[in-house]
Amino acid sequence: MDIAQLRDFIAVVDAGSLSRAAGVLHVSQPAISQRMAQLEAHLGVRLLERGPRGVRPTSRGRTLYRDAQQLVRQFDRLAQDITSDRQPVHGPVAIGLPTTVTAPLAPALFSWIRAHYPGIHLQLFESMSGYVHELLLAGRLDLAAVFREDDAPRAAELPLYSEELYLIGNPDPAPAPGNPDEVSLPDLRQVPLVTPGARSNLRALVDRAFAAHGMVPMNVGDVESLGTLIRIAESGEACTILPRSVVAVHGTQHRLGVRRIVDPALRRHIAVRTATDGYEPRDAVVAVRRGIVEVTKELAATGRWPGIRPA
Repeated sequence: MDIAQLRDFIAVVDAGSLSRAAGVLHVSQPAISQRMAQLEAHLGVRLLERGPRGVRPTSRGRTLYRDAQQLVRQFDRLAQDITSDRQPVHGPVAIGLPTTVTAPLAPALFSWIRAHYPGIHLQLFESMSGYVHELLLAGRLDLAAVFREDDAPRAAELPLYSEELYLIGNPDPAPAPGNPDEVSLPDLRQVPLVTPGARSNLRALVDRAFAAHGMVPMNVGDVESLGTLIRIAESGEACTILPRSVVAVHGTQHRLGVRRIVDPALRRHIAVRTATDGYEPRDAVVAVRRGIVEVTKELAATGRWPGIRPA
């Protein structure tokens, strides 16, 4: 098995079809089909399920696909590092950021990288947290911001910050006693909510918090878009649960009806994670990770990222 076979296999899985992969690779379909058969024979396992609508990886094929992504990326960057005569810290770094993190962090991070490491080329992927985590596991990213429910140390992760969650929207649950800017979690039993889908860390946190009080959230829709969540909350049709930092980007606290959730407070922790804990990341990845930490602390200290507590 060599790097060319891994590239071919990745292309087939990405295309979902031997004929489409052949077009991408500029070879004939029989040629790419033979290459896949040879790879399966060499490994002694079936990697692809073939059907009338194309191909899809088997469970072992998915494992190979994930690890092949990382190996090919490492191979390409090793060759680039050896042959390049540019400054020592350079090259592409792929970062995945959940949507609630992107708006405050990304512009400042780009400025920091340009000032400190102009040879680094950032590749930014923004999506909901569940998809960002999938991209990281698939080997498509070098770094990702990931959400956790606690700050316990984990391999390949560096704690970044923590933040409390707020009820956002105009329906009228009872405010917490003595404070109209707070609302008790048990009082949200009958409040219609829109949240990201089941793969989202935020959704899992909310579901578990309600379950701890013997409740089930009245979820009236799964929405995988931060902007749409905010617009629905503005409409008065339903509320959502998000960090306070989104208010600075999407509207005023009064217009959005932002209230801190208490009894108990909902807090989540954010860490920056590398793609693997099996080896030390490249210098460029280490540099960008340091930049993320430094920029986060600076934004919090200057009030440009409200509601977060740096680790």
